[in-house]
Amino acid sequence: MEVFSINILAIDQARKGAWAVFECESKKLIGTGVFEFDSKYYTYARAVMYIEDIVNIVIKAYDVSAIFIEDIQLRQNVQSFKRLAQLQGVLVNSFERNNYLYDYIAPAQWQNFCNSRGRTSKEQDAEITELEHDGKKRSKILSIQYVKEHFGIDTQDDNLADSICIGWYVVNNIAIEDVKSTKQRKAQKK
Repeated sequence: MEVFSINILAIDQARKGAWAVFECESKKLIGTGVFEFDSKYYTYARAVMYIEDIVNIVIKAYDVSAIFIEDIQLRQNVQSFKRLAQLQGVLVNSFERNNYLYDYIAPAQWQNFCNSRGRTSKEQDAEITELEHDGKKRSKILSIQYVKEHFGIDTQDDNLADSICIGWYVVNNIAIEDVKSTKQRKAQKK
């Protein structure tokens, strides 16, 4: 009997986003990538189209069985929320059209699991209150630190770190039935 690996894709989606692929059984990180579509060169609609293309290429390249995207939440900027909702809608439409298994991961879920939640109290405990010289709030380093400590990946890209953390949460907390072996069993019964 042929054994299939189950690969999942975790996406931190935005105009500047990232992805990570994990093999579920071994919980091994097998691929990562980032994408960025600067507003100087790409309309938002064009960026969304290219992000959809990138996601579909990654799904095929890594033989992905399930996709997990970070759920969106309204904060202070309504325009950003609307754009993230548009991107999420395009991705979900693509997943549905292609019969891909997918789900949303709330930020609090993966942040709690990866000790990147409760930033205010952690910032106070770690005396992280000022802005970095690049303007990035130092609290964004929590997922970056987690990825460095647990995966040995030294990055300054919090989107990449977040996508890895989302995937890590998934492989440790969500059971995924192997879609391919289920289809194969059904085909053998016919």
